[in-house]
Amino acid sequence: MQRSRAEVATDEAGAGEGLRQTWRSWSLWRAWEQWWEGPNGSRRRWTTWCSSSCWWVPLQRGLWLLESALYLLLSLGLCHALFTTGCHLLRSLWPVVAAVWKHLLPALLLMALSALPALLFAASFLLLLSTLLSLLGLLTGMTRPGPVISLNSGLDPGPRPI
Repeated sequence: MQRSRAEVATDEAGAGEGLRQTWRSWSLWRAWEQWWEGPNGSRRRWTTWCSSSCWWVPLQRGLWLLESALYLLLSLGLCHALFTTGCHLLRSLWPVVAAVWKHLLPALLLMALSALPALLFAASFLLLLSTLLSLLGLLTGMTRPGPVISLNSGLDPGPRPI
């Protein structure tokens, strides 16, 4: 006895719809078929597919992603190398810093303190020089004949006799 076609193509429940596919595999297969059909129903050829940009653009994006990931790993590696090298350098420079603090800092303080009298003398000399120059300007202004220009007209007593 021969079985009918509907009986052969039944699923587990016996519904008679044939083999079921998941919607994901079915939609992927339909998308592939639609792409292969091409525009206006004309089938694509491998030569046109290789010469088009439809396969190159995703590959290029993937390569860009890979390149950016490699650059990120490289920058992280450089940061790690700089950090560990900096730690080793600071650890090895600590005795130098301690020696500078112990010997050079007192020498610098002593030099600054010994230069203090010279700095005070220079400041007093400049103050004396500027005072003398101001007095010289005042004397030359008083001995010169001519009208007196007052900066404050309220205190001006009037013209000065010659």
